[in-house]
Amino acid sequence: MTDIFFLCGFAFLAGFIDAVVGGGGLIQIPALLIFLPNSAVAAVLGTNKLASIAGPMAAIPQYAGRVTINWRALLPAALTAFVFSFLGARTVSLLNPALLRPLVLGLLIAVAVYTFIQKDSGAINAPLLTETKQLWLGVGIGGSLGFYDGLLGPGTGSFLIFMFIFVF
Repeated sequence: MTDIFFLCGFAFLAGFIDAVVGGGGLIQIPALLIFLPNSAVAAVLGTNKLASIAGPMAAIPQYAGRVTINWRALLPAALTAFVFSFLGARTVSLLNPALLRPLVLGLLIAVAVYTFIQKDSGAINAPLLTETKQLWLGVGIGGSLGFYDGLLGPGTGSFLIFMFIFVF
């Protein structure tokens, strides 16, 4: 019962972090791997998705009310990410579980280090691309990050923020 209490606490914290800055998987996935050591890595990654969806979905109305969003570029990117995340999730079920656990932990460490290094990214908003280029780059980023999110997942929110800041 204590494990469930801690897992719920980590899930709440991960959802909150995802809603605010992204990267909640950096908190929840290690917690799931520690508290559920006999679970399949694919199941752990799938469980992480609930908090990684719930937090941002709650934040979208607040964010959209304060920031101008290019919905014409965002919606196709989101749809592409959804389709490719499904393909990534199907792919992870085909991989060797003994390979996945160390790979996921290594990715978590790498993303955490990069996240702490890049604290002031996006301080200046200076869009340089036409709307058409934003649309196609958004679809490409959505597809590649969606596949990665479905396949492994750690740091996808952070990668998304970094890509949109650096590209857009």
